[in-house]
Amino acid sequence: MPDPIKHGDIVYLSGSEETQYQTTIRYECHKPYYSLQGKQTFQCSASGKWVDEEGKTGLPVCDPVCGIPSRSIEAIGRIYGGMIAKEGNFPWQIYFDVPRGGGALISEQWILTAAHVLDGSPYPILYAGLFNVSQRAKSATEPLKIVATFIHPKWAKSGPGPRTNFNHDIALLRLKEPLTMGPTISPICLPGAASEYDPELGTLGYIAGWGKTDATRSTPRLSVRLRAAWIPVVNMDTCRNVKQDTSDYVFTENMICAGDGRQDSCQGDSGGAFAVNDPHNETHYYVAGLVSWGPQCGTYGLYTKVANYVDWIRKVMKEYKEPEE
Repeated sequence: MPDPIKHGDIVYLSGSEETQYQTTIRYECHKPYYSLQGKQTFQCSASGKWVDEEGKTGLPVCDPVCGIPSRSIEAIGRIYGGMIAKEGNFPWQIYFDVPRGGGALISEQWILTAAHVLDGSPYPILYAGLFNVSQRAKSATEPLKIVATFIHPKWAKSGPGPRTNFNHDIALLRLKEPLTMGPTISPICLPGAASEYDPELGTLGYIAGWGKTDATRSTPRLSVRLRAAWIPVVNMDTCRNVKQDTSDYVFTENMICAGDGRQDSCQGDSGGAFAVNDPHNETHYYVAGLVSWGPQCGTYGLYTKVANYVDWIRKVMKEYKEPEE
């Protein structure tokens, strides 16, 4: 019998489901959540081994497909106070219960988030595939297990008083077990190397989260259902000018200013993705930014520019070694 592949099936093109000479098979992945990498068709050779057309025995693998919502995202309104998303709109969205925040799934075992979310909580309690967080007990959803945390080396540790420097606000979390992709769990793409992945002024993107919905209340009201907004990239001076005095705050080329003065992320949304259509494939989304900070909820927000950190992200992922049991 041919060896099975994870997240895939075997289709017999000729012969029976036995190891017979010249029986031909095709490997297929569970679409649309996985795509096949490697040779697809194999044949049983005279030696009894399954080989591809080049005579090699190496099996293909099924890799997760990134950036495709299982339910298409329509132009939806504001996250701050905002419009409720639909299940499957943002399958990459990770819910951080403690501390409250968000993250973006970028592979089966890696989550991208903002470094400030992990201040004092390097191993947060987090969930994948949630929509209504009040129902996680009923859905029997288990918290994800984290084995390693990587905060960008240039992220400054917080000092006394409110933080005013959010430069390099980015971190990676490694999960103990790989997640299985499906309608409510799938990764978002990383930016490509081309300049098109540096969003221009006016570029529209989506933000989502379970954060604060009413900035006028002394006690924050946090959303139990995932909310989302569609906001444009604006120039950095727009964020600088929200308050009369932002001189203490640090604004850098590692940040994106986005919003329209009405729709915005807020407390509890930090670390979630600012998702933008891929310039080379409009059905896919990539993580252009991560919710970082803002001068005032419901106005404009600053997002970590992920394109500036792709080399670091790939290096951490490539060099990671599993801890010994």
